[in-house]
Amino acid sequence: MSVKNKARIEAVMGASGSGKSTYIKQSLKRRRPSRLIIIDPQDEYGDHAERIERLRDLMPAVTTQEGKPRQRFAVRLRLKGADRKAKERAFSAVCRLALAVGGVTLVVEELHLFTRPARAPEGWSEANLTGRHKGLHIIAASQRPASVDKDFFSNATLVRCGRLNYASDVTTMANVLSVDKADITGLAELEYIERDMRTGKITRGKLKI
Repeated sequence: MSVKNKARIEAVMGASGSGKSTYIKQSLKRRRPSRLIIIDPQDEYGDHAERIERLRDLMPAVTTQEGKPRQRFAVRLRLKGADRKAKERAFSAVCRLALAVGGVTLVVEELHLFTRPARAPEGWSEANLTGRHKGLHIIAASQRPASVDKDFFSNATLVRCGRLNYASDVTTMANVLSVDKADITGLAELEYIERDMRTGKITRGKLKI
């Protein structure tokens, strides 16, 4: 199986301050992806990508005038707005564009703002199910894993969890990681549990800043 056909879907869960964004930023700095799209609701990835204010400006930022994918780009969108359905539609459109372009690292912060436990926007589902065929690398984070669509966890190749504040979130992640709830409630600041979903290997550690 080629590298292009190996799924790379990372779930990064944890309460605010548990180190999710720091871990992702460290990963981006280390990997230096040539094609990067970030859903950045909190406007915190300014050092990694150029901000695009309008969804309609995304296409020309990632493709040439001839409609071909650019070799390199790093862009981010906040997808802000009070209308949940509108945000979900916009999110779906971004996912589909990333899939069409191919070879994209797609980072999604605050995933719970765009998906629901029993329902995911179609573009997001397509990216998770077929992204490996287009070299898509997905990294998605949320502080409320109980509010994230379950298909995402089912397709994840790596799941990382830090400290959580709510019992429902602890229960969700204990089930996903196949660990006791006490393993998660016992996590201190910046500590994490990580599971390679392909091999089942579990790693415990503390994020270095």
